[in-house]
Amino acid sequence: MKTIHKHFETVVITAYIAKQEITIHSKTGEKYHGMVQENMTEKGFSLDKNFIFWNEIATIELTTEYFQFWHNMMKVSL
Repeated sequence: MKTIHKHFETVVITAYIAKQEITIHSKTGEKYHGMVQENMTEKGFSLDKNFIFWNEIATIELTTEYFQFWHNMMKVSL
């Protein structure tokens, strides 16, 4: 796992495209795990059935599968 501390919007959008599960840690200590759903707004996004506000995210954890997906995509595009 890799923990991300910034660029949350980019990470969430790319996790949605890659169809990869992520884990969100909120500033209030809550932990959410799941797949990003398509209903993203300027206020936040849905992670499975939970709506996450952008300004409430403390960190995002990514799995190795996330990076493997993008590594494979880069190999295909070259």
